[in-house]
Amino acid sequence: MKSQMTLRTACIVSTGDELLRGTIADTNAAFLAARLRQHGVSLRRIIVVGDDIQDIASALREATDLADIVVVGGGLGPTTDDVTAQAAGLAFGRPLVRNATAEQMVRSVMARFVRPVPECNLKQADLPEDSEILPNERGTAPGFAMRTQRGLAVFLPGVPSELESMWAVVEREYLPSRGVFHRADLSCFGMGESAIAEKLAGLTAQHPEIRVSYRAVFPEIYVGFEAADATLVTHVAQRAHRAIGEAVFDVRGLSLPKVVAEALKTRGLTCGVAESCTGGQVARLLTQEAGASSFFRGGVVAYSNEIKSRLLRVSTTDLESVGAVSEPVARSMARGAMLALGVDIAVATTGIAGPDGATADKPLGLVHFAVALRDRTIHHCQIFNGFARTRVQRAAAYRALRLLLDAVRESTC
Repeated sequence: MKSQMTLRTACIVSTGDELLRGTIADTNAAFLAARLRQHGVSLRRIIVVGDDIQDIASALREATDLADIVVVGGGLGPTTDDVTAQAAGLAFGRPLVRNATAEQMVRSVMARFVRPVPECNLKQADLPEDSEILPNERGTAPGFAMRTQRGLAVFLPGVPSELESMWAVVEREYLPSRGVFHRADLSCFGMGESAIAEKLAGLTAQHPEIRVSYRAVFPEIYVGFEAADATLVTHVAQRAHRAIGEAVFDVRGLSLPKVVAEALKTRGLTCGVAESCTGGQVARLLTQEAGASSFFRGGVVAYSNEIKSRLLRVSTTDLESVGAVSEPVARSMARGAMLALGVDIAVATTGIAGPDGATADKPLGLVHFAVALRDRTIHHCQIFNGFARTRVQRAAAYRALRLLLDAVRESTC
């Protein structure tokens, strides 16, 4: 173990013009942030900087002033725009030297290609003096670590697979202590972020030592609770669950599609879907989960009345008298899907996603849902006010999943 220092705060510095241009997303920072948190290291800032030596050096000085550990991703390659090592030398006042260990690593990797080592690859072994080498098992660029006055700076390749592999070495050698922070999560649907925050205002005010975070991934809201005291975190999360109420569908921070898939697999139930206004989104959400073939049998996107009648056995009388967007049709679609697909449970959607199709008694955003089981059919109706077409469809798909989840949890099948 190379380090006995206490590292409580961190900054991430992501380098690359492609990040500043928006050509690629900074998935490395997301990975590093999550892993640092697992070690109880509080992230102070994420800095994104282009491929400029002076800019990177400035970012390194800023990050070092802010945090005990600075984690840098990118700029260790063989090309002229890979300048992170030079910037590190400039920032910390250390000359670049040819590191024998790093050079041997580069030569060893290049030997696999049975060809001479280009000088541009040997440049990857020119590192700030007194650097501690981090082996790269998936590429040619060695990583390195440097002691700073405050703590530590580690430099990793920008290729995600290389960065993630090398990060395991950093964890083992420099971040041995885990579990400083304890966390609890609530996954919510059906209540807005501001409404949840209002319900929790009194609770969070009573416990300022608890760090509460909100993450909105429409239409889901994730609420996290963190502190050093595990018992307190659990207590506050339980009180928050009671305050939010039935909008909470999971206490592990999982997504609604994942929780539905888990519930169906646990109960050994098969399901199918009949969709009109959601256009296949319910099926897509279910089948994106690993192992979906064990519970999902199929679906019917019955957009026209003809398909509703012919494939799902919806009564033409109902379609003509009350219309496709109605309780009787939703119920018939769900039952028809259950019978046609031979499943234990089926969910159906029919509604007006807009921007056209509304009437005086059927406004935009109106959606009828039904869940059919062997012994009963459950109906639900909701108006998604103020949503554009795509958001009505997405919100309705998630409402269908929530209804399906509730039915599975209550099922005696």
